[in-house]
Amino acid sequence: MSKICIHNNCALDAKYHDKCSLHCNKGDYATDRMSEKLSDFYEDLRRLILNEAFSESKVPAHERVEVLKQMIIHLKDIQFPDRDPRDAFDYFELFKMLKGLHFDNSTISFDSLNLPDIQLFFQDCIFKNTWYIYPFSIIEDISYQTLFQNCTFQREVTSSLMEDSRSTLQLENHIFNDCIFNKHLSLFRGTYKKNIFNNTDRYIQKIPELNLVNCEFEGELSLNKSEVGTLKIYGIVFKGKVELKECVIKYTLISNVNFKSLFDAYKTKFNHFKMNQSIFDDFSGFEKCEFGCIDNTCLEKIEFEYVTFLNFTNFRKAKFYNGLDFEHTNLKESPNFLNAEINYKNTNRETFRIIKHSFDKIGNQIEANKYFALEMKKYKEELKAKKGLSAEKAVLWLNESISNFGSSIFTPLFLMVMTSVIYYFSILGYENNYLYKIYEPLNEYIICIANIGNTFAKGISPYGRFLKEGMEFVTLIYHILFLTFTWHFLVAVKRCTKR
Repeated sequence: MSKICIHNNCALDAKYHDKCSLHCNKGDYATDRMSEKLSDFYEDLRRLILNEAFSESKVPAHERVEVLKQMIIHLKDIQFPDRDPRDAFDYFELFKMLKGLHFDNSTISFDSLNLPDIQLFFQDCIFKNTWYIYPFSIIEDISYQTLFQNCTFQREVTSSLMEDSRSTLQLENHIFNDCIFNKHLSLFRGTYKKNIFNNTDRYIQKIPELNLVNCEFEGELSLNKSEVGTLKIYGIVFKGKVELKECVIKYTLISNVNFKSLFDAYKTKFNHFKMNQSIFDDFSGFEKCEFGCIDNTCLEKIEFEYVTFLNFTNFRKAKFYNGLDFEHTNLKESPNFLNAEINYKNTNRETFRIIKHSFDKIGNQIEANKYFALEMKKYKEELKAKKGLSAEKAVLWLNESISNFGSSIFTPLFLMVMTSVIYYFSILGYENNYLYKIYEPLNEYIICIANIGNTFAKGISPYGRFLKEGMEFVTLIYHILFLTFTWHFLVAVKRCTKR
């Protein structure tokens, strides 16, 4: 007496460790073929399909083919083996007889399903091998209108067309809903009418690597709340909006991409980030984004190289831990960097100048002055790298030392007070002859130098007559320093309060 498969509600013979060929574990193709598991699987699957299709109705044999073409078969808890289309027992021939296939909680070892005329839906399935995406039709009454729902891909997922192919895919529906990717997902040379991801709101999607190459997205692309190891986007046209909100992306490279509609990366954390030769036609938002490593272990600055912004760009409250390179961007409107944090060390002068100009243009003088000071510091560093002394170097050094290019009030105020104190004690020392009592053999040299300096100071007309008699040169130096510090103090106050 033959045993019955121990799987729930299965009436097939248990030939393989208490299970039938549909529900038993599968190995590699050669092993399963030699053990006759593949031929048994074909026969058992045929019986299952016929039983589900005709168990409750008596249909003449000559009409069954036409009836099957109108049937959608539910295949649940089945472990599908690998296959070879040359086999006489290739079970895909059974699939071709049907209108649709609903794969439910099944394990799939074949690598693709190129049956565009048959409606498909995969639910809670595990894909063991690399999976290739072909054009598909979805079962009409599926609420999410998505091909894969809650599925796990243990190996790579890629489009059926490679990067060097001349053909293109045409995909009309969503592809993934709340799926798990253990390896990379790569899509090449396709036209996507709808968002490839149709995840539920609270689902956190994890993708080790996502590659989008030479595609066209007519609908939107949403990766919200995703954790992506590597994101590479090349040669793409996004006609719909692109959302990367609240994501964590370790490595991002975007090249030769045209964003025709809104782009929003609100509150996303980018570790490595580089974008080049791309165009934003509409609003682009990077508000509260974090770029680079917080611990500064990676030193690559954030680059927007030859990127064109044709509309408003928002970097409000963004943080650039590794610095920013905005030198080679093309801007039609001034970007918003309000309350942004930018690492000074790894940012060039032109970037600070662009940000300063953006605040100047909208009348935000306080923020503009902040970036003016940073711009001048970078300029000073550039001059320092050049050999030799120059008046420009001296002026920049003095400006930075006295008031940090007009951004510090307390430093010039402190210098004003200290200069006055020193001058006061100089007067006391002169009136009480303290200087001459220090080392009397030097007195005649001191008197000689003082007379020359005083004579020079008196010759500055008409200012000389206002100098303290006997201390004309010291008084002149004091006034020059005091007025310089006062001017820097007034400039700093003005820049902190200017409207």
